[in-house]
Parts: sequence; structure tokens; C-alpha cells
Amino acid sequence: MSVANSAIASPVLVSEADTSTLFDIGFQSCKAEQAMEQGKARLDTLDANLFDFIKSASYDVFMKIREIIITGSVDAGRTADAAQKQFERQIGRISANFTVENEQGVKVAYKKPVAESKDAKRKAEARAAEIKRLEKFEDDELLEVKAGLLVKGDNKSLNEVKKINAEMTRRNSDVIAEQKAEVKAIVEKLNARIKELVKDNDIDSLTAGLLAME
Repeated sequence: MSVANSAIASPVLVSEADTSTLFDIGFQSCKAEQAMEQGKARLDTLDANLFDFIKSASYDVFMKIREIIITGSVDAGRTADAAQKQFERQIGRISANFTVENEQGVKVAYKKPVAESKDAKRKAEARAAEIKRLEKFEDDELLEVKAGLLVKGDNKSLNEVKKINAEMTRRNSDVIAEQKAEVKAIVEKLNARIKELVKDNDIDSLTAGLLAME
């Protein structure tokens, strides 16, 4: 016998009107929770879609994306203020659930970009000019130029060497990142092994391993 039938058969405990109301509460609660679940899944998808656009966006691009998103929310019926708050909530969810790699190749929580200072823009423009100036040189040519500058050894030459070193690092950033990842993986394996030896109280193996690393 169902719960509804049992309640209807016991009018002394619950009236027919109350039974109808309670039945409707159960029915509508189910529908509301289903709508919430569907809405959550839809929001998760929309957050992921937005993250694809903003994960590597500059401040200016991010602000343009923000403007478009807010315009869409207003068109859907939000006030301008509510639309802005909705966008901030979405960025908050993205920051809590999505990661990006920092300059060291480490995964960190996403953070929305901030406006660059005038000094930062000036440095970025100067760096871009340096990249353009040196792009005509192949790697081996840069190394030859660097060697000649080191022979001179004056301050002007040494400053130019710093610029060449920065350019070589930029060109080989993928290789450097890969090497860092390999080193990190080796360190993690070593740490895990050390923890195992300490846990097993295998002091002899631990001591031998540490001596071998010297």
C-alpha cells in the first residue's frame, strides 16, 4: 500500500484536504529538486565554457568578456547590478573549481586578471621590442654574439648579454618547463620512497639512499 493511499484511508489522522496539500508538496519538492539538479549541471557547463574564454585572457580582453556576459544577463531580465553580481558569482565558482599553470608550471587556482600599471605596460612594451629586435638571429648566432659581448666585458655589453639570456630562456621555455616537470616528478618519487622507508623503520636503506645522493 502506498503512502498516499495509506494517508487517504486514515482521515482521522490527516484530513483529505491536508493529504492533497502534502501530496502536492512532495510532488512539487521533487520537481524543484530536479530543476535544481538540472540547473546545477547547466551552470557547471556554462562555467566551463566561460573558463575556456578567460583562462588566458589579458585584463582588457577579460573586461570585454565581462561586458558581453553582463549584457546577455540584462537582456535575459536581470538589472545591471544583479547581472554584475551574477558574473562575480560565476567567476567565484570558476576560481574554486578550475586551475591554471603559473610561470613555474605549477597548477594554481584561477584568478581574474588585474589592470596593469603604467610601469608594467612600459616594461611589456620594451620586452616586446627586444623580442622583435632579436628575432632575426638564430640560436647559434645569438650565442656567438653573446660570446663576443662577454669578451668585451663592459657594462653596456653585459646588459646586452642579459637581454640575450632572457630571449634564449623565452625561446626554450617549453624545454625548461618539461625539465622542471621531470625534476618535480623525480623529487615526488623520492619523497614517497623516503616516507615508505621511515614508515617501515628501515633506517639502513634510508641512510644508504641519502649517502648515495651526496
